[in-house]
Amino acid sequence: MRVGIVRVPSVFLVEKDLKSPADQLFMGWAVGILGEKGEFYQVLTHYGYPGYLKKDAVKITVEEKLEQRDRGGRLVMVAAPFADVLAEPRVQGERLVTLDKGSYVERLESFRKPGFDGEEMQNGFSLVRTAAGITGFVPDIAVMRRPDNDGYLYLGREPGYFLGQNVPEAQFREKVVLFAASYLNTPYRWAGKSQQGIDCSGLTFMCYLFGGVIIYRDAKIHPGYPVKSISFDKLEKGDLLYFPGHIGIYIGEGRYIHSTGNVNNFACVISSFLEEDRFYRKDLRESLYAAGSIF
Repeated sequence: MRVGIVRVPSVFLVEKDLKSPADQLFMGWAVGILGEKGEFYQVLTHYGYPGYLKKDAVKITVEEKLEQRDRGGRLVMVAAPFADVLAEPRVQGERLVTLDKGSYVERLESFRKPGFDGEEMQNGFSLVRTAAGITGFVPDIAVMRRPDNDGYLYLGREPGYFLGQNVPEAQFREKVVLFAASYLNTPYRWAGKSQQGIDCSGLTFMCYLFGGVIIYRDAKIHPGYPVKSISFDKLEKGDLLYFPGHIGIYIGEGRYIHSTGNVNNFACVISSFLEEDRFYRKDLRESLYAAGSIF
């Protein structure tokens, strides 16, 4: 399989009609190239989701390169709402490109640039290189170690590959809820996965990804992925709630975080199953049909 890497800050994967948005990918994310259709590549994402991407958004590479960057351990993920890549390691530096939360960049371990000594370069900034070849600085606090890898593409694994995650339960649950809260008040956007706009399954996918677990991108329990159905009395914070065409993250005490296109919210919000709670959503309480967990 030919492979590629997203070389633009973000791009929407589209359906077969080459118009309807299906998913959002960020700088540094990898895809497998399945075919071509005019100015589009038919692709499979590194988490097993199909669609079409504009050719000019993708840099073609080889499987060996993906494996090398995984083994190199230098890929970091933007964990802040966004990160400006700056020409200098200071807040006043020229902005070279702005990256969305979830983007992957390579952190460079050794670097020398005229005019900056080692102390200045390490003063709260990391030197990074983007998939487009742009080199610059981002605040250390804006990035975290990339929690997943591209093995699904270069190893040719079946979806069972996603079952191999081994994460500490308590830490994972707290992390999922923490990242879900970081998206609160983000506007709803169909197929979106950024803080400019996010949909329900985009929210759950991103929160689990930051915890190091890849789940299916859509609002359903999909065979081969880690989420399994559980009874409602087993619900714990960080578990998933399923409604017809909708999904949310349980945060405890009868409440959950979800991104909703409901006209009264149209954003990522907290809702509740409890009638006495001011966040109560009767319609969702009555339509809830399943709960899921990776544990």
